[in-house]
Amino acid sequence: MWCLISQANSVVLEVRVDLKSIGQECLEKICNNLGIANESDYFGLKYENAKGEELWLNLRNPIDRQVNCHGHTSPLRLALRVKFWVPPHLLLQENTRHQFFLHAKSDLIEKRLLTNDWDSACRVVALIAQADSEDYDSLHPPHSLYEQASTVSSDCQTPKPTDLLQRIIGEHKKLKGMKRSTAEYWLLKEISDFESFGEELFTKTTANIYLGVGPHGITIYDKSSLEKELISFTNIVSASSHRRTFKLEYFSCGNKEALLEVKLDSSHNASSLYRAITEKHAFYSCETVRSAVTAQFIRDLKGTIVSIFNEDSTLGKKYVFDIRRTCREVYDNARRAIYQESQARLALEAENPRLCGYGCDGEHCKDSEKLNRIIEALTCKICMDNRLDSVFMPCAHVVACSTCAARIERCPLCRSEITESRKLYMPSW
Repeated sequence: MWCLISQANSVVLEVRVDLKSIGQECLEKICNNLGIANESDYFGLKYENAKGEELWLNLRNPIDRQVNCHGHTSPLRLALRVKFWVPPHLLLQENTRHQFFLHAKSDLIEKRLLTNDWDSACRVVALIAQADSEDYDSLHPPHSLYEQASTVSSDCQTPKPTDLLQRIIGEHKKLKGMKRSTAEYWLLKEISDFESFGEELFTKTTANIYLGVGPHGITIYDKSSLEKELISFTNIVSASSHRRTFKLEYFSCGNKEALLEVKLDSSHNASSLYRAITEKHAFYSCETVRSAVTAQFIRDLKGTIVSIFNEDSTLGKKYVFDIRRTCREVYDNARRAIYQESQARLALEAENPRLCGYGCDGEHCKDSEKLNRIIEALTCKICMDNRLDSVFMPCAHVVACSTCAARIERCPLCRSEITESRKLYMPSW
């Protein structure tokens, strides 16, 4: 069957899959087409059930057991979405950062992600404009883009400034000469500091209270009182869901054990909340995914007997959790895979010199490759455009140009605080 996969920018991809195959096979085909296969663990697929609810497709289960597609000849419609958000310095592929940018832009415009203040909102809109239309042009200003992006909401209680458009234009002018890929990086860097970064929201039936599950824990939002309460993963004692009810035992600020019991709109949402807490805790906080998470499943009526006698059987298993690697493991695996691909390409070029197009004995290719590696080593690792000319103190890492160094407060490599950025004079080429 054909699957229509919509991206965050509404571009639709077509892939052909077997409905008996698991969701992971479908995701891998999409990521291969987009060039993000090495970092596919950050993404997931969503589908709509009969009630119109958006649910994550469990990648460990066959597609036909989750999506009601029997008797339908029309293509299956799925959506590619970022499931686990990470800061941009952990993304190794430019294609992956571009997909993150598309999802961040969509979340900002549709107000699923709120900025910290109006100054931040202006910078965000300017970065979106720079990434989409590059430098500001007074003869052809992207006013339509400004108007679309100016719907970005701030989480602060101050009213929208009357000169918001002029402030956005001023921020856009400051970005003159910035490459699109660099603007996408800095947008992701900007939103990674938001309190709601990476949160998945779940609404209570009263609609006044909703829960956000993010990299650091659970945030309880009360719309009536405008109060927030953060429950870190380390303070959670236990979590469970039964039908529409979700229960959470945790230690409150006074180190007293508390109980949160909420009734959500549906049993699917309650189960999704339970899954989101476990999966995000494992992804962001653990060194590796424990077997207690990867091996957990529930038995349905058809597979009960088989599962009792053979725990390794796929029949009857309906996995509760859907996570293969933690954040650290995804980064390490992606870095290792990219390195192995580069080494395999170099070995292939060495064995087949004519592949380079020069028809030489391979020496020209080797010299050219060495030169490219030297230039890459001396290039800013943030904008990937300017030369390295700054050293961070006290960690002494050299990874950025002076322009990018002025924008960050922590070292992208060791995450230590930067007390001073000194000018570094590198050899000229």
